[in-house]
Amino acid sequence: MIQQAEQQDALAAATLALLLWPNHTVEEFTESMTHLLKDDHAVIFLAYDHDKAIGFAQCQLRTDYVEGTDSSPVGYL
Repeated sequence: MIQQAEQQDALAAATLALLLWPNHTVEEFTESMTHLLKDDHAVIFLAYDHDKAIGFAQCQLRTDYVEGTDSSPVGYL
């Protein structure tokens, strides 16, 4: 099942992000996910298997520089 994350899901998303980028901390990612979940131009989706988060997708409309693009805004996944 896939669901849109809410504020209470920030830690679950952070824990998954840490698996991809282990040179960070869960606290850093929790703060980042909390900010993204408050952003009107961002959304996080969590994939669940038997009530356990097993994957995530971070989607944003970004106006800052995004590697490989030359326009703004740009969709970011």
